[in-house]
Amino acid sequence: MSNLEFGLLKTALNNIAIETNPVGSSPYFGVYFFGATTQLHVVAPFKTSSASMVKTYLDQKQYTMTQSNPSTLVSALTLVESDCALHCRQSTPRVTVVLSTAPSSSAEVAVRQLENNRGMIVIFVGIGSGANAAVVNQLASHPARFYALRVGSMYELVLSAQHIGSVAADVPRLLSINQPLSISSTTSGVYYIVQLNTFPYVTMNDTIVMFASNCPNCQVFGSLSEPNPISENTVPNLNFRSFYAGAGFPNTLYYFRIPRNTARFFVSLRSNGMSAVSILFDIFTLPEMLST
Repeated sequence: MSNLEFGLLKTALNNIAIETNPVGSSPYFGVYFFGATTQLHVVAPFKTSSASMVKTYLDQKQYTMTQSNPSTLVSALTLVESDCALHCRQSTPRVTVVLSTAPSSSAEVAVRQLENNRGMIVIFVGIGSGANAAVVNQLASHPARFYALRVGSMYELVLSAQHIGSVAADVPRLLSINQPLSISSTTSGVYYIVQLNTFPYVTMNDTIVMFASNCPNCQVFGSLSEPNPISENTVPNLNFRSFYAGAGFPNTLYYFRIPRNTARFFVSLRSNGMSAVSILFDIFTLPEMLST
């Protein structure tokens, strides 16, 4: 990497951070450089709380010649997981953007571990001719058609930075099984989207995910291939059952069948403007005789 390419890399990182920090948001950032020195370099420590602070840290980082015995992507992902264990917040999107000119499939185990243990989405950006498309797809989170990206050069990376930041900003919030989510006020026609980390529950058999909501007229969409399922790309789920909770208030249960070894499931609720909407997910496993 030349001094010019290093400057372009910092510009791209700054633009990605700006795109993921719109007015009114409060993201946490961390920037880690790997591959050129014997140890990882923490450029911006997690939890840096604004894109402007990311720029301040990046401006302080100066170009140095490549050294031998480089640090690895695996060590970088290990540090990301460690920092996330300490500082990641519940019900917030968790995203790691990896930029690499020479990705190696040896990092796949570390990527899957970060996804499964921390609910992380990994957006993998391969740069230049050394970034093999198959390896980039292998290392990115599912669905790869959204989260695996390739650019031809550092110049192209700068041009693509806003898009990369937009993809990161569109990752839905993470919700755990049996973790209630309350939305105090909704806007009619707006989609409220969450993702479930289903991998711990579907390693053996197919699984049924039950989605409960107190919004009886809200459309519900679920998808394994669309991170943001809406009416334009997904058919609404009509497999539901209505029931009455306390004080005669109507609730609705929806059911989704999830194939074994599925890591991610995305669900959206299209609001009708109702206030105080609550949603909850539960899971139960199909017997083997019903899974085949």
